[in-house]
Amino acid sequence: MKRPLKLHLVVILLTLFSSCQKEYSLDGNATSSFDGDAYAFIHNSGITDTAQQSALNNLVTQLKYYSLWPKFYAIYPMVGGTAATTKWNLKDPRDLDAAYRLTFSGSPVFTPDGILFPTPADFADSHFRDASLIYNNNAISYYSGTQNTVSGYDMGCADTGSFYNELAIYHTWDSSVWFGYSDYAPMPASTVGLFMLSSTASRVTRYNNGVVFNASGPPQAGATNLDILIGSVASAPVAGQRRCEFATIGTGLSDSEAQVLSNIVQNFEISLGR
Repeated sequence: MKRPLKLHLVVILLTLFSSCQKEYSLDGNATSSFDGDAYAFIHNSGITDTAQQSALNNLVTQLKYYSLWPKFYAIYPMVGGTAATTKWNLKDPRDLDAAYRLTFSGSPVFTPDGILFPTPADFADSHFRDASLIYNNNAISYYSGTQNTVSGYDMGCADTGSFYNELAIYHTWDSSVWFGYSDYAPMPASTVGLFMLSSTASRVTRYNNGVVFNASGPPQAGATNLDILIGSVASAPVAGQRRCEFATIGTGLSDSEAQVLSNIVQNFEISLGR
């Protein structure tokens, strides 16, 4: 009786291992399998374009390969060209505020290249409050597909009150403010690419395309307790009018991690042809 029992246990263990390694196919073809998280997002968002599906799968696998996947609460790939396809959070693709699914206000312009928010009244609400972030371990990022020198806010919480917590990719008379950090550095020559504010134990850093643009520290405790918006901020007098092609909310990143993330997102954008 012992040998059959052992064989039975081996079969069970192999079956369990196989299920843990399971990949998902969207078309029933065993040669085109997808990461489980990528599959869930593609399935729920209704993305049917095969190039977009492949780009999303590669995005997820690269984030996991470089150990960046666990560092995000929300990832917004802005794929599909409609409100119905771009609202989803890649980390938790459920149609719930609690899953940080986007809710759109105003009249955003949806295109296959991303979303344009023309006025301060046009934005996406992430339903993620800055008070939910650990003040010295957090980051937001915004990929702009627009080259312009419009002074305006692109992502964050508020332009009034204390701490503000907002990202302005380009602003000639104001600054990005993030957990006590104020970015008064010269404005960037290019407003295209991935722009990020990251707070860690020792400093708060602004990255432009993975490169340190300005830094100060250490961060200060405090928050607006408002939702992080994409495309504008609360009480904003002006909007950046820069097309959002990708955005994230997560934990703080090191300089090397910020560079790797920028490279991954650039590859994602290239694979989408935008």
